[in-house]
Amino acid sequence: MKNYYPSVGMLQCAILVTYSQAFVFGTSQLHRGDVFRMIPNEPDGGPPTITAPPTRPTNSGPPPPNPLLETAFEAAFRLLYTGDDSGIQDSSKNLRVLWTRALLSSLGKIDDDVAFELLPSKTRWLVGGSFGPILEKVFPEVVGKLDWIADRTTFIDKQLDDFLNSTTNHACQVVLLGSGYDTRALRYSTQQGQHNRELKFFEIDLPDISSTKLQLIQHYTQKHQNIDFPSTLVPFDLNDVFTKKTPLLDGLRANGLRDDIPTMFISEAVFFYLIPDAVKMIMSELFLFNKDVAAEARYCFTDNLSKVGVTPGPPMPISPRQKCEKWLNENDKEIVSHDAIWGGAIHFVHAK
Repeated sequence: MKNYYPSVGMLQCAILVTYSQAFVFGTSQLHRGDVFRMIPNEPDGGPPTITAPPTRPTNSGPPPPNPLLETAFEAAFRLLYTGDDSGIQDSSKNLRVLWTRALLSSLGKIDDDVAFELLPSKTRWLVGGSFGPILEKVFPEVVGKLDWIADRTTFIDKQLDDFLNSTTNHACQVVLLGSGYDTRALRYSTQQGQHNRELKFFEIDLPDISSTKLQLIQHYTQKHQNIDFPSTLVPFDLNDVFTKKTPLLDGLRANGLRDDIPTMFISEAVFFYLIPDAVKMIMSELFLFNKDVAAEARYCFTDNLSKVGVTPGPPMPISPRQKCEKWLNENDKEIVSHDAIWGGAIHFVHAK
């Protein structure tokens, strides 16, 4: 049995690298400094696409899955979770991002020990300890293209820290849109004393993702019984804001969201996958939150904003920051911090 895991691990590693290459395929086309245009309104949602040369109809939503790669993903995750007692059987992008975060943490690019602990104990060594640096050395280009995940993680954590340090209110709340397997609630639960705050998280995602996340959290807290998970998982399809005319805030309030305390809304690479009208309606709703009360509302996005009209490219020489600032000012908001990558395809913005 001692030789089982290393031998299987080599196969697991090979497939994991395959998934990593596929995972960064979209970003590999978008290098800093490139000049390109992106379609701002994809009726069916999905990541924005480069318009030239056209590779698919502009109304088709996200690129169709590659059957071979998806088969590889399924095989990889069956191997990675062989013998795991958490019951997790999910090869979605969310779970792939969790493995990526664990890898980036092992490389010292982000501070996220929780991501590593949420992985199966028998196979997580593939992205931890001394093996992570080996992956980076053997596949430097692939691992390097994951840096934007590190960048957005660092940006959001800093803005969240600044938000917590700037308010004098003891109670605060954070809403994570399309949270996937985000680890912030667990990470910040160990920092309550540091910020001297009663901090509550609300994590919104599809019902199946929320169900899987609950399994992960239960498995984690069984091993860390001193941690009180300060989060409410809210199963909700964000597209329903448009397709079913279901207000997002009504569902959050029904789950305990308060209107009278400082609140930060966070979106980390979520708008890619939503219907444009849903994104517009979500932002309109969130921008009205707390408008008539003294409690402050903050907004932190590391996302593509094309679906709300903040598009990369022309008109020039207007900078990405100026475009974002114009949109925020039209909604009575102002920039606290801003950066952009890939010519404004992705905005890192903190607003209030």
